[in-house]
Amino acid sequence: MNCEICGKPIYGKPITIEVDGAYLKVCDECAKYGKVVNEKKKLGAKEVNVNRVSRNQEEEEYELIDGYGRVIKEMREKMNLTQEQLGRKIGIKPSLLAKIEQEKIMPDYQTLRKIEFSLKVKLRK
Repeated sequence: MNCEICGKPIYGKPITIEVDGAYLKVCDECAKYGKVVNEKKKLGAKEVNVNRVSRNQEEEEYELIDGYGRVIKEMREKMNLTQEQLGRKIGIKPSLLAKIEQEKIMPDYQTLRKIEFSLKVKLRK
């Protein structure tokens, strides 16, 4: 099985995390990008008991570097990715990525982390 964030093979048991309402099976390294979810499934039509353990994240306050949109676009192009390809990789619509690159909107913390991880760039001061 491969990590649903970085794509690397997962050795051993994958970790289930929640990122923006989506549940992903990830490797140990990528578990820090979401909330770890412990699932206990019961047989039949009974409910799933989900216990969430929050990771320590600095979500409240962050400041982006000047020209963050230009940096994102340059790194995306350097990696020969279209907006559609990068959007699909990080789980956002290409139109949202376009607005982020044009600096019309600021990405939320989770999206920012996904962009930084995918493009291997730091966008926070």
